[in-house]
Amino acid sequence: MQNNTWTDAALLDHLQKAVYLELWTLPLYLAAAYSLQVPGSDAQNPPQLKSLRGKSNPKRSREQLAFNNIYSVAVQEMLHLELASNLFNALFAPKGHTPKFTGDWAPRYDKFPSWIAVEKPVQLGPVNPEQMSLLAAIETPEPATDGAPNGPQETYDSIGQFYKAIEQGVNQRWSELYQPKADHRQKSEFTNPEYPGDDYTGFSSIIDSQDSDTARKQANAVIQAIIGQGEGSRGPVIDSDLRPEDSNDVEDRFSHFARFRMVQAMLKLDGPLKTYPTPGSSGLAAAQKQLTAGFTSLLTALEQGYAGNGELDLGSMWSLPGQIVSVWAAGGVPQFQTQSQ
Repeated sequence: MQNNTWTDAALLDHLQKAVYLELWTLPLYLAAAYSLQVPGSDAQNPPQLKSLRGKSNPKRSREQLAFNNIYSVAVQEMLHLELASNLFNALFAPKGHTPKFTGDWAPRYDKFPSWIAVEKPVQLGPVNPEQMSLLAAIETPEPATDGAPNGPQETYDSIGQFYKAIEQGVNQRWSELYQPKADHRQKSEFTNPEYPGDDYTGFSSIIDSQDSDTARKQANAVIQAIIGQGEGSRGPVIDSDLRPEDSNDVEDRFSHFARFRMVQAMLKLDGPLKTYPTPGSSGLAAAQKQLTAGFTSLLTALEQGYAGNGELDLGSMWSLPGQIVSVWAAGGVPQFQTQSQ
């Protein structure tokens, strides 16, 4: 990409990188969240989101509050992964491309993705000041000094700037790329206005209208949801149409950066949170083997799901919490690797 002209190849490359970014954040956030020793939780009963509004709540604790803030971000990143994958497929599935989650596109945790110019060490780790600084850096709002995108770039100052470039590329190439009558292989696990019981009802993850202008509006809404909820949000409060319908989802009123800053403030003001590992524990190799198998299964299911017409099989995703806690409890740091790595 030596010039600043959006081409089909440049946009395809950027959309695959968007899918990678959303997947890349998940293990970082999940490893941190499940490192917390929330009262009443263990590997057989991993922590869950619990309301802290009532003082009579027996699980009311600093660890529960920190878990709520970090895990709620991870859940929204699952949504963002769906949105990025659907955006990819809306334009490129009819041309024979589908997003990749395995092989060279399996996430790695030695540094920031090369197209995001953040010079900060990357590692999987527990909730502590260093790790929360990393998580906050990932979600740092796009600097107000960033100018408008000028075509595709090799690197971007922030994830927010990266998505602004994608927005430009999508709008410039839409008319040539979008095929209204094609199979766009869309998935909806987290949001769809047709089903009022879903968490998010203000926008749809589906981009498949047979009217090109309507589909373009759906695509732009998907991009704005990703930017407005987390990567690129310039304020602490999320717009009401990008929040869950359930008013009890208190954390999801605030940007990802604001939620991580909340945990940073807890550590600074009141000291360390209770985290794993548990001294003198055992069984680390077996626990890590199970996590590796589960993560490999998830990546395979995602790749197959977005390449086909069937439903996404997310069973392996919902098995991860217990597998992650098992590694922490056995005295190790969860490693999100595949069986081929």
